[in-house]
Amino acid sequence: MRAEGNVIEMGYCFGVDYIVVYRHSPEGYQLLGNSSANSTAIIPPADLQGRIHTNRQQDLLGLQISNLTHMDSGIYRRECWQNQTLVSHHTQQLSVCGEEIESQEIVKPEVGAAELRCNSTSIGLEGTFVHWYYEMYPTYKLTLFLDSNVSLDPLVKELDGVVEVRESGALLLLNNNMLKNNQHFYCLVLKDKNCLSYQDMFLPDQSESRDIFASHGDRLSLYCSSDGDFQEWDTPLGKINGTNPRNNQMYISFSDTPEDYTLVIPAFSDELIGKYSCISPSIELEYSLFLCPGKDIPQKRWGFEGGNVSLECDVGHVNAEKVQWYRKDTSGGHELIHDSNDETTPGPEDLRGRMTLSKNGSCLTLSDLKMEDRKMYWCVVFGPEFLEGYDGYQDENDDEEDTEEDEYNDVPYFYDTHTCIFKQEHLVLMKTTVGRSDVEPVTPVTPTADPPDTAGRSDVEPVTPGTPTADPPDTKVTVYALVGGLAVILLAAVIAAVIVIKKRSKASGLNTNKDIKMTEDPGCTERLTSNVE
Repeated sequence: MRAEGNVIEMGYCFGVDYIVVYRHSPEGYQLLGNSSANSTAIIPPADLQGRIHTNRQQDLLGLQISNLTHMDSGIYRRECWQNQTLVSHHTQQLSVCGEEIESQEIVKPEVGAAELRCNSTSIGLEGTFVHWYYEMYPTYKLTLFLDSNVSLDPLVKELDGVVEVRESGALLLLNNNMLKNNQHFYCLVLKDKNCLSYQDMFLPDQSESRDIFASHGDRLSLYCSSDGDFQEWDTPLGKINGTNPRNNQMYISFSDTPEDYTLVIPAFSDELIGKYSCISPSIELEYSLFLCPGKDIPQKRWGFEGGNVSLECDVGHVNAEKVQWYRKDTSGGHELIHDSNDETTPGPEDLRGRMTLSKNGSCLTLSDLKMEDRKMYWCVVFGPEFLEGYDGYQDENDDEEDTEEDEYNDVPYFYDTHTCIFKQEHLVLMKTTVGRSDVEPVTPVTPTADPPDTAGRSDVEPVTPGTPTADPPDTKVTVYALVGGLAVILLAAVIAAVIVIKKRSKASGLNTNKDIKMTEDPGCTERLTSNVE
């Protein structure tokens, strides 16, 4: 589906010699273009002349039609050729509509059905009807499942009882089961054979791409939620799934949470650099692991509840273009909390209003500290980013000889290469009381080894809850000891009182007989105070 005036790419061909595109007509297929350098000049149909271009990007070939009109709606066939042999072909139907309605995100409720409403202003006009399509994983092929001009019952039998149609096809109520493998839905409003408008409705994208900058020996946890069967990790060392869940360098964690499908790398090394993908029918989560030299050992930073702590990234004289700050989340993953080159980075919700950074991002200050802030934090410093791209559009008015087939790249393609200079870690620890040196600081507890597995072992003595391991002491003996202790304490108190009374009497007599004027020594007071502290 495309709106009038837009551009469409009639498929792509990868790593082949040339591409050929046809359009179906009542007389048969019409040849629109052939990118073969050996082909004779091709004159496209009159209605397409001046609107067809071949798009070349390195090994990528495509044929574009620009300034689309209603007349361009129809069926097209794309063929990819190599060594005079047909490698692949693809047929698709194009619908050119008068208007593209803004895409809408589908709200998936916890219970009940999700509502999909076609928001076109053309709905309800005389002679209009609605087509509904869905795009199903893994083929991503559009399937027409409702045509209100024919019936308000689904055209796909599997959807009986799953979809409820209301308002003459403008509103659908979908069971959550249908949303599991279908990420996109489309509604088209038509009149006769003309498409008046179309709209895309989509579930929140569950695919992600995260960059992780790790040093040699780092333990990494690449989080992914479990999606039941047909799930696996694709790694630089091969695929890992439920049948081969572990090797010496990485394994899938098996925690008490059934939704956990995290990939654990105990010690990062050079051969583990690359892309990692967690793939399932409804999720595709991608990580890119880069090597980043570590700087020194983790620096400890002490704080107390309600106070502040500052973490400094020693950029020194390096040519730093960007600084990012991370912290370790509860699952052991890497959580981005600040990017000096991206002000839109929201940061964790629990740190909002409590996080201050220097202008260049090299100093991070956390305020109003909480015990939950006891974590590992680290900065990643980047050098210049190198941008590379292909040449742009080749204008028809260039000095080169014009041909019916203009070769151009409509949009230059760029990619960036991260250059990590170093990574510096900070471990935030907490004291329980302000100013008290006699209070032992609280250090985050990190288990050094898994607890021994005692299940099924005969050499481990079972312990029965609630069973005393020795006889309790005699109650009478305990009472006698308590009474004796109280008597000793009382006697000591009486003796101390007598001594204090005698000293006061002596001091009183001295003050009566001699008029001595006493002055304070500030220096002494200060020294005494220091000694007491």
